[in-house]
Amino acid sequence: MQGLQKRLTRLFRRRSDVEREPFQWYLLLGRAPLETLRSPDVSALTPIYPPSDRFFADPFLWSEGGETFVFFEEYPFQTRRGHISAMAIDAFGQPLGDSKPVLQAPYHLSYPYLFAFGDHLYMVPEKKAVRCVDLYRCTRFPDRWEKVKTLFKGPRMVDSTLFEYEGRWWLFCSVKGRGVRYDESLFAYYTDHPIEGDWLPHPLNPLVRDFALGRSAGRVIKDAGGRLLRPSQDCTGHYGAGLNLSEIITLSPSAYEEKRIWHRRGEETPGVLGLHHLDWHEGFLVMDAQRQRLKPQTLE
Repeated sequence: MQGLQKRLTRLFRRRSDVEREPFQWYLLLGRAPLETLRSPDVSALTPIYPPSDRFFADPFLWSEGGETFVFFEEYPFQTRRGHISAMAIDAFGQPLGDSKPVLQAPYHLSYPYLFAFGDHLYMVPEKKAVRCVDLYRCTRFPDRWEKVKTLFKGPRMVDSTLFEYEGRWWLFCSVKGRGVRYDESLFAYYTDHPIEGDWLPHPLNPLVRDFALGRSAGRVIKDAGGRLLRPSQDCTGHYGAGLNLSEIITLSPSAYEEKRIWHRRGEETPGVLGLHHLDWHEGFLVMDAQRQRLKPQTLE
């Protein structure tokens, strides 16, 4: 009887937590030519709202075999643990069905960063709960992934973002420790090979230390002129308050320089409380946004 009472108490607390959750992240998705990326139009994107008992965040796009999917963190309020889901979209960026889990763990997962290398698609999901950065290879798109190796173990790293530039592979992330917080920092590591190489820390780490510009907010993208654009969060006031795009002016093992070219706070769009992620892929643009959460009518 005592065990049953404890389980019922935990269930009641979880239901109460769901009812009290005030905010909800959701997706903004649509078509956007690459030429418009330096000044994206938030108002032109269509909202994709999750069920009221969860949120969708950290979206990344990928196309394969004539299909396009958006991968993202799906976070049920009741479990307090995110997993990676995917949703097929049509040629206009509209969902073709419900979200489906593609990667789950007994701990929180988020930020499903995707990149291609050789003949394979890879994912680097955020796993700050277990202090590691793991690499997964896709064995069946979009829903089967196998762990390949651990790239980093120990540091508190979030939002790991890999990309190739001038013959080197770079990993951008935010790191917590020694007085530095996630929401203000940009750290960089580099290697000659993203799978087998040794990652070396940039000597200027943290490259950025600024709550308005530091934390990564999505894939580093080449614009129509071949210039690198880095999305970052504006965390002044609160986490995920706004988005930036910064052009990377200099990136080498001994130097770094960037210049902000676009900035948008969530409150500049009616009904939006925050913006904290951006990705572009093959003519599609996706962001996530925060709103006041609608109270669910029923809780299952």
